Amino acid sequence: MRNKITIAAMVGLFLVCFVAVPALYAKEKCSLRTLAGTYAIYEKGSSSILDPNPNPSLFPFYSGITAPFVNVAEITFSPYGVGEGFYWIRIGALNGGLDPIPVHVTVTEMNPDCTGKLQYSVNLPGISATIEERIIVFDEGREFRSVPTSIHGGIDTLAWTGTGQRISKSSKPVRSCGSHTAHGTYLLTAENLVAADTHTAVADTLFIREDVSMTGDYTGTLYEKIGTVSVETPALGTITVNPDCSFTSTLKVPEFFSGAIVLKGVFFNEGKEYYAMAIDEGIPYSFAYGKRIGQMPDPRD
Repeated sequence: MRNKITIAAMVGLFLVCFVAVPALYAKEKCSLRTLAGTYAIYEKGSSSILDPNPNPSLFPFYSGITAPFVNVAEITFSPYGVGEGFYWIRIGALNGGLDPIPVHVTVTEMNPDCTGKLQYSVNLPGISATIEERIIVFDEGREFRSVPTSIHGGIDTLAWTGTGQRISKSSKPVRSCGSHTAHGTYLLTAENLVAADTHTAVADTLFIREDVSMTGDYTGTLYEKIGTVSVETPALGTITVNPDCSFTSTLKVPEFFSGAIVLKGVFFNEGKEYYAMAIDEGIPYSFAYGKRIGQMPDPRD
C-alpha cells in the first residue's frame, strides 16, 4: 500500500513539473505586445578616446578626449512596434535644452527570446544621426536594457547603456500623474561634472534628502563631495509633475549660490522612483536617481 502511495505521489509530482516548466518558459516568450506601454528611460556613457600610452607619472589618469553623454526619456510603444515620446540630452558641451525633444522609435526586431532592436533618429544642432540599439526585455516587459549597435552620422564613438522601466502597460499615453505623485520623502542621488572654469571641470557626487509637500515645495539637506570640498548644507526647491509623469524640479542652495539649478525627469513605479538630469550650462554631465523612502503627512488629515 505504501509503495502505491509513493508511486502515485511521484507521478503527480512529475505531472506538475511537466506542466509547470513549459508554462514558466512560455511566460518568457516575447512579441511586440510585450513591449507595449510607456517607459521611463535613461541612457548614459561617453565618447572617450584615450591615449593608449599615457605618461606613467600621470597614472592612474589617462590623457585623451571625452564627451560624457546622458539622456532621460519617456516613450510609449504601441502593440505594433511603434514608439512616440520625448527626451532631454547632454553630450559634452552640447545641451539639448529645457524643452523635451520629440522622438519616433521603430522596433525593427523582437524575438521570442526577448532580444530585439530599436531604431530612431536624432536631430540636434550640428548632429543628425540614425541610431540602432540592441535591447533585452525581461520581467514580462516591465523592464529592458539597451546598448547601441550602430550610429550613422553624429558622434559614432559614443557608447552607452540604457535602462527602461515601464510606467504603464497600456499603449495609450500616461495621464495619471500629478502633485500627489511626488508627495513624500525622497532620497536623490546624483553624479555630475561641474565646470570649475572655462577649461576644466571637477567630479561631483551628492545626495539630498527631500521632504516634498503636496504643493511640490520641498526642503532638505544636501550632502556633497565636489572636487576636494565636502559639503553639508540646507537645500530647497520645487517639483512640478505633469500628467504624463514627466517633471521639472528646481534646486536652490542658498549658502553657495543665489540662483536655481533646473532638473528634468520622469517618475515611474507609481511615483516611488524617478530618473532625472540637470539642464545647466555649468554642468556638462548629470544623472540623478530618486527613490521615495518615507511618507509625508497629508495636510488634509
